[in-house]
Amino acid sequence: METENHESKIDVRIIVSGLDVAQLVSKAVNNIQLERDYNIVVSSIIPTVEVDIVKKVASGADILLIGGYGHDETFNILFNELKTDFNHIGLFDYNNIIIEDESIDAHLAEKEILNSIIKSTLSYSLNLINIHTLENKLIKVTHNYNNLLDDYNQLIKENEVISQENKELMEDFKEIKSDFEDFKLRYNDIYSRDILEIFNLEELWQEAFRQDLADMERVIIATEKFKPDNIIVGQGYIAAESKSKAIEWLKIVRTALIFVDDNSDDLKRDSDDADEVKVPEVRDDYDIPDTFENFWD
Repeated sequence: METENHESKIDVRIIVSGLDVAQLVSKAVNNIQLERDYNIVVSSIIPTVEVDIVKKVASGADILLIGGYGHDETFNILFNELKTDFNHIGLFDYNNIIIEDESIDAHLAEKEILNSIIKSTLSYSLNLINIHTLENKLIKVTHNYNNLLDDYNQLIKENEVISQENKELMEDFKEIKSDFEDFKLRYNDIYSRDILEIFNLEELWQEAFRQDLADMERVIIATEKFKPDNIIVGQGYIAAESKSKAIEWLKIVRTALIFVDDNSDDLKRDSDDADEVKVPEVRDDYDIPDTFENFWD
């Protein structure tokens, strides 16, 4: 319990130049009852100015008072060696405790100790406020850092997933690229080939001649027999390089049909006289002659 009380008090340590001054300071500290009245503990009075010794004894103090005649060289050396972000260093000024005969006045010593501690305590309190402010900022920064770290770890995981997906996509891309190269090689000359357009045969016949197509089968037979370049007829359609080419061929077929239909009686009679045989019916496997005159008889 005593330890907790001590830790809750302000720890002051006083550095003086010799034992005689140390004894006077010790007596003055006891007289002013700092712990009882101000919650301040003078835990050490250090009668030396040796830097190494002072550093060991003064480590961990809240306030360090350095005895000297103003901010002299000794004070500056000790200040530079002992000052940290967590303590405050004040001056215990000998000039304020020496009377006219150059002796030390005990009453003035008590007053100087108290004033020096009060000044240092105020400065230390301001320092604590700054430290608490920095601690609060540190807590916020730490919190933000942890959040950023969580986000970073999440991004790492997402990056691993994306990397795997990217790897799979690259494999798919390579496969597609290979297929494309094969396709490109296979159809490299596609633009140099004759591309045929397809048209509905009955609609094109109606458009060209303003009449219905009466016998599609004969148009198909004629096309298959004479095999015009880049003309294909079948299944109700005609394929050609263009509509004009398709109509041009239909005109040829139609002219042939009209010629054959108009002269069918004469052609049939000439055929009867010459062969005296009955003209066989048209069959799918019939060997069709190369002339229009007896093409459909």
